[in-house]
Amino acid sequence: MIEGYFKADYSTPAPYVEGYVEIPRLGAAGPVQFYLDTGADFATLHQSSMDELGIAPNLLGPQRFYVSGVGGIVPYAKEPAAVWLLDRAEAEWRSFSLMLDLYVGEEEEEEIPSLLGLDVLNRCRCAIDASSGRVLLDPVVVDEASGSVYYPPAVRRLG
Repeated sequence: MIEGYFKADYSTPAPYVEGYVEIPRLGAAGPVQFYLDTGADFATLHQSSMDELGIAPNLLGPQRFYVSGVGGIVPYAKEPAAVWLLDRAEAEWRSFSLMLDLYVGEEEEEEIPSLLGLDVLNRCRCAIDASSGRVLLDPVVVDEASGSVYYPPAVRRLG
């Protein structure tokens, strides 16, 4: 079970999980705090996380795509990456391979958190309960051939 937390510095407490990101092509790796965002299709790194990982926008390839959202229309680049989340109960890291969106716009006026989107959240059962302060992700396995979802025996599930 991957445990997250609520950040109370928002007007409404927001669910977060700490992860470890590795972007092999850029030689970048390090911890990132991700806001759990069911409205985001993809995991995204924003300015402060990119700065902490030493990623300058000029290191990214020339391909850009634009996403329309709460922050307006903003440019991103995609990079193959792995996001690792710690399952403390099992003392194991859970790995999620994905195409990570990296922000390549102008300097952000306000700090926008990095997002853990549906590309990762759809591979987990999620329990987000602000009243009890619980943020839990329970990784599942999807059999590519049949589309069946199953829970590995080593993974503890919500009961």
